[in-house]
Amino acid sequence: MYLYADRPQRRMQQIVTDLFGMMWCLGAVAVGIAVRGWVRNRTEPAMFVESTAASLADALAEAADRIADVPVVGDELAAALRRAADAAAGLSTSGESMAGSIERIGDLFGLFVIVVGVGAAASVWLRPRMHWYHEASDARAVLRLPDRDEVLSAQALAGVIQQPGAGRLVAGWRAGEPAAVRALARAELDRLGMAYPPDLSPGLDPARRSPAGQGASTGRSAS
Repeated sequence: MYLYADRPQRRMQQIVTDLFGMMWCLGAVAVGIAVRGWVRNRTEPAMFVESTAASLADALAEAADRIADVPVVGDELAAALRRAADAAAGLSTSGESMAGSIERIGDLFGLFVIVVGVGAAASVWLRPRMHWYHEASDARAVLRLPDRDEVLSAQALAGVIQQPGAGRLVAGWRAGEPAAVRALARAELDRLGMAYPPDLSPGLDPARRSPAGQGASTGRSAS
């Protein structure tokens, strides 16, 4: 399993990119947690209302129980105090509900920051890396094929055809010139940062290769 290119410069670039991508993801998680904590800390006023109103409700209910024994006006005062206690209990419930809502908002905000941050990293960093990995894995499989040069040169055409001065190279590929096919095959390996096989080095004349090495020459390229 090859995760990095063969060429040192390309490999170093990939390592630096991977480190930056992982730091980006960790940073996104840290920021998301910090945002979640910051929002959840805003529940303090609501929690104060909840606890204060709950204490007031308990005190009013206790006062109502005690004043109910007062002759003549005890029942009326107790009823009024119980209504006030119910109102305070309702206020306490509202404070608790508000605190819960703020906590849920904090959770959602924190999760949103994490998802956006990690999603951006996946789009900018991970997806190109995975694309390179699949392309490099396919290229390594192609290197074991007898028609290696033809396949690599065909894959290189899309990236080379629009480059300045590529017309002669493409024409040579169409004509089946071994030098053009091998040059395009090397261009594909260059694009992926992969090392050349020994028999594909620029100084090796394909016409001089032994059939016992990588196969005899074909009409388009020696493999």
